[in-house]
Order: sequence, then structure tokens, then C-alpha cells
Amino acid sequence: MAGRGVPPKDSPARRNKHPEASLSGEGSSIVPELPYAERYLPEVHEWWETWRQSPQAEAFLPTDVQRLKTLVLLVQRIYEMEGADLKAYAELRQQESLLGATVLDRQRLRMKVTKDSDPSSTGDDVLNDLLG
Repeated sequence: MAGRGVPPKDSPARRNKHPEASLSGEGSSIVPELPYAERYLPEVHEWWETWRQSPQAEAFLPTDVQRLKTLVLLVQRIYEMEGADLKAYAELRQQESLLGATVLDRQRLRMKVTKDSDPSSTGDDVLNDLLG
């Protein structure tokens, strides 16, 4: 007996294809300059500008900007602390994940960057600062 059930269609059509958000990689006009910039460390400025210029920021709504404004306090705390605060790192990682921080996050959110952006920071300098 060869196969069971209904034979497949001649031209298979995928019905459950989900749309992707195509991002041009040009950043966002909705994310402002860092509010009260004088309060924050240079590393926090770099974090803010990275998010501000990121391709994901193109899809941000005002609620996402509010989330960044809240997270900036957490980033400042991480850089100011003397010892390792794993809860702060975990919370930052989780919140950034919801905004599409990593390749896997963007795949999960079905974001596709159509143009390669040239970031000013690769993140290595930030990691080196944290590790000492």
C-alpha cells in the first residue's frame, strides 16, 4: 500500500505564512535624544544611542519609547554598581529581548532588516568595560 489519506495538492500553497516587518535599518524619529542626559554615564549614552539608531526602533511606538526611558535607569544602575547584580542584568536582558535585541528575538518577532546598518559600536567596548 503506497500512501494513506488524501494525496497532496499539485501546487502546495502555504496558508499559515505570517507577515514580516521589514525594517530599512535607518533608525527611528520617534526616539528622542536622551532626556536629562547630564545625569547619565557615557556608557548609558552609548546604550541609548544604540537603541535610538537601531533598525528595531523604526517599529517603535510611544509605549516602546517609555520602556526605553524606564530601562535607562536600570542601565545606569548596572554601570554604577560595585558588585554583580544578577537580577538587574536578567531584567535588562528580558526587557531588551522584548524590544528585539538579538537575532533570535528579531526572528521570533518576525523582523527583517532589509539594509545592513553600520553601527558605531559593536558592543565589545562595553563588554570590556564591564569585565575590567
